[in-house]
Amino acid sequence: MTIYHGNGAYCYANSASMLLSTIGEYISPSLIEVITGFALGAFLERNNMIFFDTCTSSPDRGVCHAFEILGFNVIEKVSKESEQIPIEELKTDLLISPVMLGPLDMGHLNYNPNYRNLGGCDHYILALDINEKEILLHDPAGFPYVWLSLEQLELAWKAEKITWSSGSYRSWVSPQRISNPTKDELYNNAVELFKVNYEEQKKYAFKEDKPVGRNAIRLKAERIRNGIIDNGEIGHLIHFAFPVGARRALDFSTFFNGRHTQLTTLKNNQAQLFGKCQSLAVGKKWNYLAETLELLADTEGEIETAILSL
Repeated sequence: MTIYHGNGAYCYANSASMLLSTIGEYISPSLIEVITGFALGAFLERNNMIFFDTCTSSPDRGVCHAFEILGFNVIEKVSKESEQIPIEELKTDLLISPVMLGPLDMGHLNYNPNYRNLGGCDHYILALDINEKEILLHDPAGFPYVWLSLEQLELAWKAEKITWSSGSYRSWVSPQRISNPTKDELYNNAVELFKVNYEEQKKYAFKEDKPVGRNAIRLKAERIRNGIIDNGEIGHLIHFAFPVGARRALDFSTFFNGRHTQLTTLKNNQAQLFGKCQSLAVGKKWNYLAETLELLADTEGEIETAILSL
């Protein structure tokens, strides 16, 4: 297995890593991404767009799980959707240390030259400083030390289009290490979370009568083979789902390396299949993409079985 270093849509993992670094704790975003437990499985959203993660969790919940597994207590704050932006509370928190914010709607982050095309995309950042008009941010999408007006912050942080996240104006503040888990404890606790997430997906599939995991991927392959794919979904696949899926799978392979040979291999194979899907989708080779998705479905099924047997 060859390690990958490079860009990727790891906004919540990168932001969480930056937050922990403010207290001298340097945790790899790749490890944080894995132990959120979020990037396991697959499901079809209500518009039949496929996501290669769990339908029963969220980045918000996953970040909190990761902090706990790593031995940190981090205060999570969230407002009701009807409440006003907690700007004075944010100013107070920033007097103490940087603050992780999210989800934000990327369509309002106008320091990003592509923001007009990103409306409704969720994002996480680290707030560093604030004045009466602007807030200073580290944005892991490639924009350190950028300024955003408080008017745009309010629109972005309210996240009205981010329907999977409950409430508004969520933040994480004041990280503190409260325990020092061993590598074995960290691994075992993460695996238990992985198993819970897969079990929850199975319950969701039964209750809602909807495909998840291998079945969801196979259904998507069938739809693509039949020419059922639009530009919106193509954009989702080639700009997000396939590339981030490959990187996540590689990070899972690294996590299992030295502890579970089968899962190390399966996750590395999954990463390669995601990469092949990326190339085929950009090349608009739909029949070959459908075939590769079927292989990806089989691999996902093997991964689920292997994790649930741990």
